[in-house]
Amino acid sequence: MNKRNLLIISNRGFIGKSIFNSLKIYKDYSVYGLNSQNCNLLNLNKTKKTISKIINKPFTIIFLSTFGRFPEDNYSVFNKNIKMITNFLNSINKAFIEQFIFFSSTCLYGRPPKSLPIHENLECIPNSYYGLSKYVSESLIKLQLSCPITIIRIPGVYGELDNNKSIISNFISNINQNKSITIYDKGLVLRDYVYIDDIIKIINKSIYSKLDTTINIATGESIKIIDILNMIQDKLNIEGNINFINSGHTQFNMSFDITNLRNIFPKFTPTNINDGISKIIKIKSKII
Repeated sequence: MNKRNLLIISNRGFIGKSIFNSLKIYKDYSVYGLNSQNCNLLNLNKTKKTISKIINKPFTIIFLSTFGRFPEDNYSVFNKNIKMITNFLNSINKAFIEQFIFFSSTCLYGRPPKSLPIHENLECIPNSYYGLSKYVSESLIKLQLSCPITIIRIPGVYGELDNNKSIISNFISNINQNKSITIYDKGLVLRDYVYIDDIIKIINKSIYSKLDTTINIATGESIKIIDILNMIQDKLNIEGNINFINSGHTQFNMSFDITNLRNIFPKFTPTNINDGISKIIKIKSKII
């Protein structure tokens, strides 16, 4: 059986690196990776030169490159994200693309979203430059490609390689090091955080089935930030150095209806937050 050729862009960030490291061990795949160090997607000529050396046979593309909404969500973020996806689409031989997997964001539903729980049929009304860039990128991909397109929309993700940038890893690290933790507005907002292994499983299943759809990957079980913190403190048996601050901003909840995810992958069960936290604590204890 011929191997599937996979190109992961970018394979240097947390999610991309996690996917790259996991999929490259599969015998069914030949996995390639690009990132800002070896492919400047903001430069069309350099992108064409790099891509032409790789995509000269059928490929599945997993596109994760993005400029995020931190430290500032502005027009520059929008412009760079659109330029990257446009330059890439204009650099490939579309006849060689057998599947395109694009990592989008739940931000395109709006912050706050129009209604809860969030589902794939909810009208997209992005009210941020970052969210708008994802909405436009999705549209450009669908306009230019005729292959199966898998749009992945995800909320927060945590895992071994997140460099303490996820709220969960950050809480664990700060509690262990007795560093200050800031909780805004009593930590009462609801959030849904996804364990990285779940993302990898869904991507692998999507590749095998050449999935052509849009899916939100979430657990379907939102939890208060303060409850996440308390859960971590209980598991570590350490009381954190917590500062409660009033942000002065209107807070909003995020919850997801994952009926579509369950219908597409009926045997898939998301990792609940309790088990995910236990796994991260175990991994970090080995590192220490």
